[in-house]
Amino acid sequence: MPVTVRQALDLPVLAAGDPVVLGGDAGLDADIRWVHVSEVRGIGALLVGHELVLTTGLGMAASPEAAADFVDQLVTVGAAGLVVELSSAYPQVPDLALRRARAAGLPVVVLNRKVRFVEVTEQVHRAIVAEQYDDLRFAGEVHQTFTELGLARAPMARLVEAAADLVGTSVVLEDLSRRVLVAAARGEPVDRLLVDWERRSRLTPYLRESGSGGPERWLTTPVGIQGGAWGRLVQPGGRRGARATQVLERAAQAVELGRMIDRDETSIQLRVHGGFLLDLLDGRVGSEQVAAARLRALGVPLSESYVGAVARMRSEAPVERLVSALGEVPGLVGVLDAVHVGLLVPAATDLDEVARTLTAAEPDAVLAAGPSVGGVLAAAPSLRSARAVADVAVTLRPYAGCVRQADIRLPGLLMSLREDARLQEFAEAELGRLLEHEARHGSGLVELLRQFLAVGGNKTELARVAHRNRTSLYPALRRLEDLVGHPLDDPASRLSLGVALLAYDQGREL
Repeated sequence: MPVTVRQALDLPVLAAGDPVVLGGDAGLDADIRWVHVSEVRGIGALLVGHELVLTTGLGMAASPEAAADFVDQLVTVGAAGLVVELSSAYPQVPDLALRRARAAGLPVVVLNRKVRFVEVTEQVHRAIVAEQYDDLRFAGEVHQTFTELGLARAPMARLVEAAADLVGTSVVLEDLSRRVLVAAARGEPVDRLLVDWERRSRLTPYLRESGSGGPERWLTTPVGIQGGAWGRLVQPGGRRGARATQVLERAAQAVELGRMIDRDETSIQLRVHGGFLLDLLDGRVGSEQVAAARLRALGVPLSESYVGAVARMRSEAPVERLVSALGEVPGLVGVLDAVHVGLLVPAATDLDEVARTLTAAEPDAVLAAGPSVGGVLAAAPSLRSARAVADVAVTLRPYAGCVRQADIRLPGLLMSLREDARLQEFAEAELGRLLEHEARHGSGLVELLRQFLAVGGNKTELARVAHRNRTSLYPALRRLEDLVGHPLDDPASRLSLGVALLAYDQGREL
């Protein structure tokens, strides 16, 4: 810790002068950069800040205003404090000067006995230099600790533990949601450290740089680079100060660097795996023997049959989140493009379990699979099928497990064609007049058609589900038939109308 005004007053050489603090008590814990002895009136021009000024009052003695001006100069340059040795020539500090000092929080101390100023400067400077040397030693220890841990690829938890060891108090790493990632408790049980953590943490605002805040005055340091913080290190208790801040900031750098290295290694692997999958899709792999050799070189055990699968998000979340959420998959996992992550796995892989693991971590994620195929080259159509199914599945209701073509059926086909003008033209040709009539009159005939198709054209069942009697039902059906322009009793007609209505409904849901 740096030498403060309070600590300087406790030194034997100053204590022998019978010091009395006349004002500025709040500044007694200010750090002293150096000690300066001066008797000149223009003291401000000689200082740079954080000095403890020693004087016998000659530069203040001309008048109360001169003393007040002397104090004002010290306040302006940010001096740490003023020590005045009283004597018969200068028996007291004027009230005007004291009022100025108290208002500014500048400590003013009078000595009632003579002291040797040279001994004061010598002892304080020795303490400052010793402290600076100790600070350098501590900084070296901090640097060495985190450098060695970084070279050893220490896990995140070990880095936080090292920070707690260095500051001698508990340190916690949390993410932006106030979830505790690592808790290194010191001098207290972990359960006591983390009691009511989320509420307490939310009372402590996130700062863009190291600092203390919140009702408990937690010391916090953001973790991340270029303003992209993803979490923070927290020192909930213990002594604050430059050393604690230094440790947290160095630990934050180590945590982020380790995270970046892990991410880079993962990215390299993903690019290599993704490159193989893209080569497979584009037919650039070559023969089956070459494909099998490349797959084996990538660390994937050969299998008699494979399945292509594709994961994607319903939202516009970064594709990296999919990769992180997939966990350990017994095969290739590679990024195909900005939204698709491809997988090539042995056919025996339980993709439903993989899908459950994925959605447990990312509820908006979807995993789709193509058919099981024999050989590596044959997996290309399986991947294409999985990608098409995934694109449809993200628009449909969530499905428990891995989605396959058999799960999306006709709605999936129509959804995959929803941007095709030919499908839109077909739906308009089948339903255009009916929809225009509904827009003008709101007669409920579209809903009646939907109910009619749902019961397979059974008019008795239709009367029941539509809550209509036959007297009103039959004229409504005749009007409906006139508007669609096709006989409702014809199965082919009902099929076309059903497809058109499904396409229309899907378009309204998007």
